[in-house]
Amino acid sequence: MNTLCINLLNIAVFRLKTKRRNFFAFIILVAERKRNTADSFQNEERNCTYKKKERAIVVYFDLIDTQIEKSENMPMLSTQQKTTKMDSVTKVETIPINGHKESPVKSALINIRSVLYAVIFGLLFGFFINKGTVFVAPTIRKQMLFQRFAMLKMFLAAAGVSMLSVALLVLCCGALYAKILASYIEHNSRRDILHYMLGGTLIGIGMVICGSCPGTVFVQIGSGIINSLFTALGGLLGTYFYYILIHERVSREKLPPTSLVLRRLNEVLHVHSVIVHVVFGLGLLGIAVGLEFVIPWKSDLNPRLLAQGTLNPDDAIGYIFGMAAWPPSACGAGVGLLQLFFMFFLEKSLGMSSAFTVVAAQICRIKPIGRALPSLNSFAYGVKNYVAFLVALGAIGGSALSSSLSQTIPLGAENGTNIFSSILGGFLLLLGARCAGGCTSGQGISGMTHLLLGSFLTTACIFGGGIAFGFSIYLGRSEWYFSDL
Repeated sequence: MNTLCINLLNIAVFRLKTKRRNFFAFIILVAERKRNTADSFQNEERNCTYKKKERAIVVYFDLIDTQIEKSENMPMLSTQQKTTKMDSVTKVETIPINGHKESPVKSALINIRSVLYAVIFGLLFGFFINKGTVFVAPTIRKQMLFQRFAMLKMFLAAAGVSMLSVALLVLCCGALYAKILASYIEHNSRRDILHYMLGGTLIGIGMVICGSCPGTVFVQIGSGIINSLFTALGGLLGTYFYYILIHERVSREKLPPTSLVLRRLNEVLHVHSVIVHVVFGLGLLGIAVGLEFVIPWKSDLNPRLLAQGTLNPDDAIGYIFGMAAWPPSACGAGVGLLQLFFMFFLEKSLGMSSAFTVVAAQICRIKPIGRALPSLNSFAYGVKNYVAFLVALGAIGGSALSSSLSQTIPLGAENGTNIFSSILGGFLLLLGARCAGGCTSGQGISGMTHLLLGSFLTTACIFGGGIAFGFSIYLGRSEWYFSDL
C-alpha cells in the first residue's frame, strides 16, 4: 500500500513540477488503484499489470499535454521564438509551432527573393528622387523659404498615392496589412510626444544645414555630389551618438495602445480606415497636381540643369529617360506606389534612415562592443536588416542611372554644401531620425500612411523646424549663401 501511494505521489509531483494539470487522467489512476488495492499485493502477475498500466497512463499524460499545448498556441502567433547562442552572440531564429523548421532550400530562396526585391525597389526609389530633383541642396533649402515647391509637390504626391495603395492593400490583403501595421506600432511603442517633437525638429534643422534628408543622401552619392559622403559620415556619427549616449536614457516602457501618439486618425474620427485613406490620399494627390498648374515644375529648376542634353534626343522614350528632371508630382506618385510593393513583397513599410543604423551596427560584430550596445547589436544580423542596406545601395545605383541617362553626372558643387555643413547636418539628421523613429520617408510618408497621430506630429515638426531655422538664417543675412552655411 505504501508503495502504491508513493508511486501515485511521484506522478503527481512530477506533473506539478512540469506545470501539467491533467487531473482527469490522474483521477482515473487513483480510482483504479483504490478498487484493486485489496488484491494488488497478493498476485505478482496483477502487480506487474499495474506497473504496465502506470506506464501507459504516464504516456497518456504526455499525449494530453501535447494536445493542450497545441490548443493553447493556436490563437497565438503562428511562430514562436527560439533563442540560441552562437559564438556568444544572441540570435533569434523563428521556427513553426509544430517544431519543424523551413527547409534550407526554401529559406535560401526566400532570402534571395527578398534581396532582389530590395535592390529593384531601391533602384526605382533612387531614380524617382533623382528625376524629381528634390535631392539637391538648393531645392530643399529654398523649399523651407517657400521659394521652390518641388519638394512639397513630391512629398504630397508620395503620401497621397501611398495612402491609396494601402487602401487597396487593406481591401485585398487585410491580414497582411494588419501584420505590417502591428510591427510599425511596435517599433514606435517606446516613444512619446517629446521624442517625436525633438526628433522631427532636429531632422528639419539638419535638412537645412546639409541640404538633404536621410533618404536623399544616397541619391546625392549616386549623382556624384562628393560632399554627400561627408553627410553620410555625419549620419553614422549621429547614429553612434544616439545609441551610445542617448538611447538607454530616453527609452521607456511600452506605451499603452490608447496612448495619443499610437492612436490612428480613423480611430479618433470613428471612421473606417479605408475611407480615411481614400479621402486623404485623393486630397493630398490633388493638392500636388494643383500646385503643378499654379507653379509650373520647370520654373523650380536650374536652367542649366533643365537644358542638359540627352542620349537620344530624337527618340521619344530615350528623351523621356534622358530628361534631367520630371514633374515632381509624377515622381512622388512613383515613390508612393513603391509603398505598395514594399508592403506586399517585403512585408515592411518604406523607410531609408534604418540603413544608417544597419551600417553602424556592423561594429557590433566585435563581441565586446555587441554586448555593450545590445540595442544597436540587434541591427547587425538578419536578412531583414540587410534588406534596408540593400535598398540604400539600390537608391545609389538608381540615382547614378538617372544622372547617366541625362548626362548630369557628376553634379556641380553648387548642388551640395561644404564639408562642415555636410557633417553637422548629417549628424543632426540621423540623431533626429533615431529619436523620432524615422525620417521624412519612414515617419513622414509611411507613418502618415498608417494614420498614426505621432507620425503627423513628427512631420509637422520636421517642416516646422526647417522653416523656422531657414528663415532665421535667411533673415540674418542679405543673401543666403548656400556654400557658406
